[in-house]
Amino acid sequence: MDGLDEIIGEFLVESHENLDQLDSDLVALEQDPGSTALLASVFRTIHTIKGTSGFLAFSVLESVTHVGESLLARLRDGDLTLTPDLTSLLLEVVDAVRALLTDIEATGAEGDRSYDDLVARLTAALEGEQPVAAATTAGAPVEAETPAETPAELPAAVEAAIEVGPDGPAELPAEDDDLAPTLEVVTEEAAAAPVVTLAVAAPEPAAAPAAEERADVAEPTEARRSVADSTIRVDVTLLDSLMNLVGELVLTRNQMLQNAAAREDVDLARTTHRLNLVAGELQEGVMRTRLQQIDTLWSKLPRVVRDLSMQLGKNVQLEMVGRETELDKTILEAVRDPLTHLVRNSIDHGIESAADRVAAGKPAEGTLTLRAFHEGGQVTIEITDDGAGIHPARLREKVVSKGLMTREAADRLTDHEATSLIFMPGFSTASALTNVSGRGVGMDVVKTNIERIGGSIDLSSDPGRGTTVRIRIPLTLAIIPALVVTAAQNRFAIPQVNLLELVRLDAAQAAAAIENVHGAPVYRLRGRLLPLVDLREQLDLDAVERETTYVVVLQADNQQYGLVVDDILDTEEIVVKPLGNQLRHLPLYAGATIMGDGAVALILDATAIARKVGMALES
Repeated sequence: MDGLDEIIGEFLVESHENLDQLDSDLVALEQDPGSTALLASVFRTIHTIKGTSGFLAFSVLESVTHVGESLLARLRDGDLTLTPDLTSLLLEVVDAVRALLTDIEATGAEGDRSYDDLVARLTAALEGEQPVAAATTAGAPVEAETPAETPAELPAAVEAAIEVGPDGPAELPAEDDDLAPTLEVVTEEAAAAPVVTLAVAAPEPAAAPAAEERADVAEPTEARRSVADSTIRVDVTLLDSLMNLVGELVLTRNQMLQNAAAREDVDLARTTHRLNLVAGELQEGVMRTRLQQIDTLWSKLPRVVRDLSMQLGKNVQLEMVGRETELDKTILEAVRDPLTHLVRNSIDHGIESAADRVAAGKPAEGTLTLRAFHEGGQVTIEITDDGAGIHPARLREKVVSKGLMTREAADRLTDHEATSLIFMPGFSTASALTNVSGRGVGMDVVKTNIERIGGSIDLSSDPGRGTTVRIRIPLTLAIIPALVVTAAQNRFAIPQVNLLELVRLDAAQAAAAIENVHGAPVYRLRGRLLPLVDLREQLDLDAVERETTYVVVLQADNQQYGLVVDDILDTEEIVVKPLGNQLRHLPLYAGATIMGDGAVALILDATAIARKVGMALES
């Protein structure tokens, strides 16, 4: 039901916008009846509302717009000529649609108002009869005007003091001077009594109302706000510009915080603390405007699955879990093509034909499951099929036959490493070339595109039972929390999504706890050997004797390792800036950022470091 409610909400927003445009278009059309562009615009708008109302089973709304559309069609075809009376009749249709939309928004239904009279007059106009004025009988959509001076809406003191008669309004008691209204009496000759326009000047409040009273006062305003008033369409370019400005604000905030920490100024500290709170809330708000549900991407996949299944003669059911998971719009656009390729690959390579599935004791219909969820500050997307799975032995044979690896190296691969061979460039298990897959490109491109946005991809398979591809991607690329470390007095930032824990060892502890296994240093962390990587060594800097060893435990894909650094400074939110063309070829860095003192710090890529040292990224 949530999906239907969302569709109805979008329908209401779009229809309210269209009705406002209809009002102006109809008035303009009355001045220029020969404008085919205006007439076509009005016809399209009414046609759109009619079609959607029929789809959503709003029968009254559909009947009113259907007759209005028929009348517009006659005008468009030149069978009728637009007159002021016909324009008034069409504007009544607009008012009726607006009233129905209001009822739908308030109650979810069209209400019990009858528009038979309006439909009858529209039908008569279709037959060439002269339109008549709207009826004001009970049940008609025309509502009586509400007098401005409704007693229930006036303050009690004013209500008691006002008595309007032939001699004018009575005077207010002297003790109510601060509630004195401004009265303007407009007498009409044909009226039996004067019409009073009342504007009450609000008294100066003696004190601010309590929180409970403020909530009671604000509630009616929220209740009166329509769905059309609560939404606004914003160009994505503007959101990108706002995001850039927020990034610059975050950089300035970091500089202010660093300067304030260096001075013993209470007022400056208080001001920067307030700036920090406001900038944080603004950043969160702007980032929220860029979030979209992953369902906007997934909604196109059922058609892909259906078409490809029919093309391959397979029967595949698609299941989607976590459709409400939100991601930054930029991330969604970046994973659109990789995700589509993975879905197509699962149907082509993973799920067997109905005959093969029945022979293997499986249901004839295969199942492809998409699952999305938040985990550890990232979004995880899983693509799971219940197909034949991937046989590591076949992959070893394939990689040797293609000359991509020697027999000895292939035999040393674990099953998980052998399964990950499908991400190698030029590697394919397809026995024939098709327009679906099998051209030796695709999975390596998928991996490259995922890693380009700071994500990772992993594959696990159970031969005969199915395969799961797991993608981990960041929520956003613009502003991220990071740990700042140093090596040879140079500062580097490590995204916190890769950070597991920090370890500090003095010289004696390091000598006892750090071991060498096959010439590689490892640290025994709670009984588990943790490979160590020295950041100085990776940067080709001179090695030094450390009195204190700092180990940053990182997660790269499904592998953990320790990055040895000179010092650990602090954590802070950083603005990710892309590397220039001169530095883009360097494999260890995911970008750069500007620190609080204006210096530039490079952002380390945990996965790239692990790959550079030849670490096996396995679970």
